[in-house]
Amino acid sequence: MKVHFGQIYIQPGVTFPFSFKFQHRMSEEITALVKPSQNFTQKYGDDWDLIFRISAKRDIIGNEIRGPSVFRKTKDVEFSIFLPFDIIQRDVSACQSATEFLLQGICSVLETLEIETSVIHGRKSALVESICSDPTMFEPKS
Repeated sequence: MKVHFGQIYIQPGVTFPFSFKFQHRMSEEITALVKPSQNFTQKYGDDWDLIFRISAKRDIIGNEIRGPSVFRKTKDVEFSIFLPFDIIQRDVSACQSATEFLLQGICSVLETLEIETSVIHGRKSALVESICSDPTMFEPKS
């Protein structure tokens, strides 16, 4: 099982500047840290991938998760994680806050699929620090 990330924003002016390199890095990191559960394999198969669509909304106080959407042709299971835009924007370190909310959402989804998340929790601080200190993880401001 590989884990992939993409972004889709549905509200005008509500976006985070995560770059393509951020999406690629998250895909590599999370894929390396998780193994499919027996529940996931029985439900979907051992050659299916997991896709997370990152988005954001105003006026929510925590993550909002939608899914799964199941795509049999491409063997993908997709979830959308809507991050709480207003709360993150008010934080002094919006990058850190957004990444932490995202990791929390990822773990929440994985737990519903009975996929072990303890390794992600153990690496969370180092991963957030590494991502937020790398300028290639974010699109330049226009």
